[in-house]
Amino acid sequence: MLVNKLGIAELSVLQSAEEQGLARAYARLLGEIRTDTPLTCGLVRHIHAIVFGDLYEWAGHWRTVWIRKPGITWPPPDFLDRLMIEFERETLSRWPVNVVNDDVDFCRAAAEIQGEFLTIHPFREGNARTIKLLTDLLAVQSGRPLLAYDESASGVDDYIEATKRAFRRNHEPLARSR
Repeated sequence: MLVNKLGIAELSVLQSAEEQGLARAYARLLGEIRTDTPLTCGLVRHIHAIVFGDLYEWAGHWRTVWIRKPGITWPPPDFLDRLMIEFERETLSRWPVNVVNDDVDFCRAAAEIQGEFLTIHPFREGNARTIKLLTDLLAVQSGRPLLAYDESASGVDDYIEATKRAFRRNHEPLARSR
């Protein structure tokens, strides 16, 4: 259970509050983002702060703790500033809205952006929700609908497996996992 500003101690209540924050962030950001708004790490932090800012002091800030799951250890916090600068320079800047003209390029862009971001895992919590919102903003900027994800148990498992492949710079499974 993450310590939160509201003192919520029940996991289901906290999860509900996070989902409400995500819904508010979608509504707000879909109204704010223009077609010429660049994808930057500043925007990533802004998204995270909007989604989680009512709940967590660390919302919008790169994590300061080590995180791991069975079989995966993400980069140490000391390297996040450098890694996120590289992510912006080498990934986000490669995919401005004017280069995602066709669906194939858009899927490649979304997969690379999500894969590289999730490999870094810069936030303590909420990384997948944050990057999915960012790529949804790119979809809207390019005249596409929001991305649809298979939320079934097998769909979630497929997405997680696809993100693991991104650790080896294989983004193709992510391009297909929607």
